[in-house]
Amino acid sequence: MNNIEMSKILISRLNSLCKEIAFGEYKKIDTEGLFEMTSSESYPEELSQLAESFGMMMVKVEAREYSLEQTIDELEKAKVQLEDYSHNLEDMVAERTEELSIANSELKRLADLDGLTRIANRRIFDEHIHEEWQRALRESAPLSLIMCDVDHFKLFNDTYGHQPGDDCLRKIARVLQSCMKRAGDLAARYGGEEFATILPNTDRKNAFQLAEMIRSSIEGLKIEHKNNSASDYVTISLGVSSIIPKKGLSPKTLIEQADRALYIAKRDLGRNACALWREENLDS
Repeated sequence: MNNIEMSKILISRLNSLCKEIAFGEYKKIDTEGLFEMTSSESYPEELSQLAESFGMMMVKVEAREYSLEQTIDELEKAKVQLEDYSHNLEDMVAERTEELSIANSELKRLADLDGLTRIANRRIFDEHIHEEWQRALRESAPLSLIMCDVDHFKLFNDTYGHQPGDDCLRKIARVLQSCMKRAGDLAARYGGEEFATILPNTDRKNAFQLAEMIRSSIEGLKIEHKNNSASDYVTISLGVSSIIPKKGLSPKTLIEQADRALYIAKRDLGRNACALWREENLDS
């Protein structure tokens, strides 16, 4: 057997030994036959060193595997905790988002209301009358407006004070709001002691009937007003206008007509009255 063949056998047996060590199956084996193939007496010592090196390497590998398994286990636990936290965070975000949405809706609602009377403010009145005007224009439907003014309100404040005056306006606003029965109806504080109601799809007859009901309800509150020339109680005067919008006209037309009718209710009817705008009123 030549040296080349012996070397091949030696390498083959060393490879087998390495595999045994790698798979943790190494045990003491008979190496005599292995090293009879060479005259070098250093092979058994080198083999022992090789085996020892492989053994130490396996210990390190096993220790590393244990550390890796432990790390993976810890990572799995951390993953579960992170998923739980993520779900909790999603719930918290959803809850906060809902709360924020509710808060924003409430802020918008408050921004749409008059601070004193808690009915629609002038800005909402202006927006609403333009929207309803455009709708009535498309549908060729009637749109009515009632303008209201508290009779001798300055005298009421001078006599009873501003706090009772504020309470009086709040009570009047509640009456107006309670008379708005249909979608699209709007009661608003127009300014100071003036109020207005927008009545879509309402003709002049029904608008006037509603105005008279409002007038009667306000007087029925029996809020004392000894300096009111029209009654012993707080009263209001109302001007009613109704129109079917068409091109060339605008909401301003409706407002001006109701305002003129209100003036007639005060000047010609002695207050605590309702006046309906008609074309014949142009000469008034």
